[in-house]
Amino acid sequence: LGAGARMDIGCLVILGVLAFAIPLLGSIPVWFGIGLILIFAAYLWRAGQSAGDEDEEFVGVAALIVSMSTKARRITVIALFVVSAGIILFSAEPFAEALVASGQSLGIDSYFLVQWLAPLASEAPEFIIAAMFALRGMGAAAIGTLIASKVNQWSLLVGSLPLAHLAGGGGAGLPLDGRQIEEFTLTATQTILGVAIILALRFHWIPALGLAGLFGLQFFVTDTSGRYVLSAIQAILAIVFLILHRSDILPTLTAPFRRPRPETAEESPNEALAEAADSDRDPRGGSAREAGAARADA
Repeated sequence: LGAGARMDIGCLVILGVLAFAIPLLGSIPVWFGIGLILIFAAYLWRAGQSAGDEDEEFVGVAALIVSMSTKARRITVIALFVVSAGIILFSAEPFAEALVASGQSLGIDSYFLVQWLAPLASEAPEFIIAAMFALRGMGAAAIGTLIASKVNQWSLLVGSLPLAHLAGGGGAGLPLDGRQIEEFTLTATQTILGVAIILALRFHWIPALGLAGLFGLQFFVTDTSGRYVLSAIQAILAIVFLILHRSDILPTLTAPFRRPRPETAEESPNEALAEAADSDRDPRGGSAREAGAARADA
């Protein structure tokens, strides 16, 4: 992953830690939601500050929008936001009601449908974009898309829930039942495990398969005690990866608060040490000191 990913991962670490406050509180207070939304606003500002100056390659619709004049481009982007928001506003409630009614008529748990089918429909564009990046050999962009999506979910999405509850006539906090607290705990540990794995800006296939396996396992572990055990397993694995990547913890946590550097790449301490060791090697093998001694003897 590139240097910019460290800032995104740092924001996700902070949000992942804050997420554990929700199960402890047993609700999502309005003040907590406002704080999450402010974090999202700060993340957007920080991401804009750290954007690189290099030219990027645009394809498809993005290339068409970029080719427009500044005024036309701004009007088009604003129109896309307005139209999208209008479609979501008018279709969200009928979709949710139809989803619950379908579950009741088919004998399927409505909570399961709301928890999995609805997010699958709403997050499908993100997965499609990430898959397109991956198929084009742009793995860093694919992972970056998913990280940014996760930041959005833990900040703007979760933060807007108590505000929507308040606007709908609810109280100053969104109360959670036992099942919802269990799901927040499970999701929070998944987030921490995910960021612990990619903390060193590397995403190897073995941890990726393990992470996918743990995610799929929750479909078969449906009881409360089992899901808490699964959360504990994920937390333990996260601690293990944090220990392995301990030299990258501080740079990641401070990345959201540091001024962006002009360089386009950033090395972890382990990578810097490895590069320094390699640079001290003679091209034919052996260290530079050994090569100099051999020439002196000759």
